[in-house]
Amino acid sequence: MKIDSFMPSEEECIATLRELRWKNGVRCARCGSLNVKKDGVRGLYQMYECKDCRSYFNDRTGTVFQDTKIPLRKWFLMAFLMQFNVSILEVSKTVGIPYRNAFYIAKKIRNGMYVNQILEKLKGTVEMDELYVTAGVKGKKGQIGTEGGQPSRREVEAPISVTSRR
Repeated sequence: MKIDSFMPSEEECIATLRELRWKNGVRCARCGSLNVKKDGVRGLYQMYECKDCRSYFNDRTGTVFQDTKIPLRKWFLMAFLMQFNVSILEVSKTVGIPYRNAFYIAKKIRNGMYVNQILEKLKGTVEMDELYVTAGVKGKKGQIGTEGGQPSRREVEAPISVTSRR
């Protein structure tokens, strides 16, 4: 399969992303506000400005495509090929990108799919039996966090609410 036969142009991929992402209206990527205005075009991407928090974003902001230079055509073709359990090596040859980049994209696509599945399962009330909280770094007495004294992200997170049912 050639990339030109899958998606004819980058503009068509961007239009598809825009249609899927903004089906309920454009929302700010930072605050979620619907009070958004178009703010020109940068490259091929429509830019938006939130009138509430004054942040700028485009169609890729807040997606797995956000910080990559790899065209959407290649992302979409990789996602399509991954449905058929094609190896990453074969996908990288078909799409025409290095194996390392193909591995990175596949990892991001998989993570995005799993997050959506987990969030779907965690709708509503979630009950938890036990909670394990670390007290520090193993083998380093009295030291909390990662090297350099900065607390790691995982150690800073806390449960949102705790309910006792007795």
